[in-house]
Amino acid sequence: MDGPRTANDNDLIVDLKSVAPRPLLSQTAERRLGARHKEVLDRLEDLLLTDGFARFTITDLAAGVSCSRRTLYEIAASKEQLVLVVLDRYLHRKGRAALAAIDANQTTVEQLRMYITTGGIGPHLQNTVYDDLIEEPAARRLLDQHYRFTMTVVERLLERGMNNGELRRLNPSVVAASVAGAALYLSQPDVVDDIGEDRSDITAAMLDYLLPSLAATEQL
Repeated sequence: MDGPRTANDNDLIVDLKSVAPRPLLSQTAERRLGARHKEVLDRLEDLLLTDGFARFTITDLAAGVSCSRRTLYEIAASKEQLVLVVLDRYLHRKGRAALAAIDANQTTVEQLRMYITTGGIGPHLQNTVYDDLIEEPAARRLLDQHYRFTMTVVERLLERGMNNGELRRLNPSVVAASVAGAALYLSQPDVVDDIGEDRSDITAAMLDYLLPSLAATEQL
């Protein structure tokens, strides 16, 4: 059965946005940046999320995106902080897009599928970036902070589905950990390579397996 849709569904999305991690570079601060600085941030994202960041110096980064060292220092005080700003900005953009894809008029299962498949869990990072994260505790903590938020999103959606009778009564924290954990694991580049299928197809297959098991008894 489809649970009744109410105004509370929209309230849930608003509430989720309110508990999201605070950006290192706030949207207000980013709006105050000049067009050149925003262009540099976009180019840094392309560079760092493709080639990693451990091997680069601030001079290398400036050369890689065709700007001065001064321009980079106007964005962040150090290379380490610059990497965090770029990674955090990317994760926030992906997270906002995933939340925006949640339609309050959809069933909970549809909402979960849409949130996960639009990048709410398992950011598309290259092997080089994952390798560098091993050596960078601050970057790992940042990624973990965003991952924990995605767990919160999944858990809240599950709770809503259980409360309106769409989903079976289970421990939402355990289910969220299972769904989000599987999605995160399957998004890692080496796992994708081992399976030998497109990342989106792998995610879809995982959801086809997991989500039907959550349906309320009368839907099974």
